[in-house]
Amino acid sequence: MQNYDGLIAFSKKIDRFTSLAGNIVGWMLIPMILGLTYEVVARYAFGAPTIWAYDMTFMLYGAFFMLGASYTLQKKGHIRTDMFYDNWPPRKQALVDLVCYILFFYPFTLIFLIEGWEYFYKAFTTDERFVSSPWMAITWPFKLVLPLSGFLLFIQGLSEGGKCLVAIRSNQWPLEPSENGAR
Repeated sequence: MQNYDGLIAFSKKIDRFTSLAGNIVGWMLIPMILGLTYEVVARYAFGAPTIWAYDMTFMLYGAFFMLGASYTLQKKGHIRTDMFYDNWPPRKQALVDLVCYILFFYPFTLIFLIEGWEYFYKAFTTDERFVSSPWMAITWPFKLVLPLSGFLLFIQGLSEGGKCLVAIRSNQWPLEPSENGAR
C-alpha cells in the first residue's frame, strides 16, 4: 500500500471530516426530541398546542436525514445486493463501486449541489416562508440543507472513489473496518 499513501491520506482526511459532520448532525436529534416532548406535554397536559413544533420537527428531521447521508455512505450503511457483492474479491467490488460512482453517484450529487444551491438562493433572496404554517417560518435554513448535503455526499464519494482505486490496484481495501466503518 506504500504507493497509495497520498490517496489513502486524502481519503482519511475526508472520512474524518465526514465523521465530524455526522456527529454534529446526530446532535440535532436532541432539539427535535425536546420540541416534540414540549408539544405533547403542552397539547395534552395543558391544552395549549404550539404553532411551531410541527414545522420545527419536519425541518429538523429532514435536515437530519439529508445531512446524515454522507456519514451513512462512509459507514457503508446504504443498501446494496450483498448476496452477490460479499462473494466478490475486493478488486471486483471496487471496480463495480467505482463504475457506479462515476456513472450515477457523482453526476447526481453535482446536480443535487447545483440545483439545491439555486433553490436555497431563491428562498434566501426572496425571504420565502412556509405559507402552509401559521408560524410562517423562513425556508432558507431548511433549503440550505440541500446544497450542503450534496457537497458532503460528493466529497465523501471522492473518498470512496479513492479507496476503490487503491482496491482495484492492490485487490484489498485500503482501510480497516475499524478505520472506516464496516465493509
